[in-house]
Amino acid sequence: KDQWSATQNGTYWAAARLLEEVKYEKEKSKKSGIKRKASTNNENPAKKTKHRAEATILIHRINAVQGVPENIVYDTCPQLVTKIKDFLQRDGMMKVTLSDGLGGVNASSLNSFLAGKGQDQCGNKVYPLAYVFFEKLRILEGKTKTSARLKNEVERPYGFSLKKERAGNKWFLIGSRFLS
Repeated sequence: KDQWSATQNGTYWAAARLLEEVKYEKEKSKKSGIKRKASTNNENPAKKTKHRAEATILIHRINAVQGVPENIVYDTCPQLVTKIKDFLQRDGMMKVTLSDGLGGVNASSLNSFLAGKGQDQCGNKVYPLAYVFFEKLRILEGKTKTSARLKNEVERPYGFSLKKERAGNKWFLIGSRFLS
């Protein structure tokens, strides 16, 4: 094979075109004097620190609320995921701050709970902790219970299950014998 045998390959021509575009953009930016900015965030660091401090104070105020039962959950996992994502949109709020507010929950547990679909994360320890946290937040803010929450209380007076159904743990009665 010689040096020109690769020119019949479409990948070669695509890579050559890309390299030429990069080279052209680099020369163009040198001529116009445009430089990359170090940071695209215009917020100053003191303001960020202030927002983080306010978020930490809010977490402490929420955890100071008393009178919430800790063994009954009336929200579904998707409802709590929505509440968590909305809460993380507040100024200065980060996953680390929230996981500390939930009782030092591991970040991987929080991430797997947020990534779960339906009720498949009901066995995750974040589920009851997040429910209690957001119930305390609701009480702190003086909000009423949502219609979905009231519906869940009527349909499930003992709350949602905190154990995940495992495949393979089913017992079947055939005749007079049990099969697993």
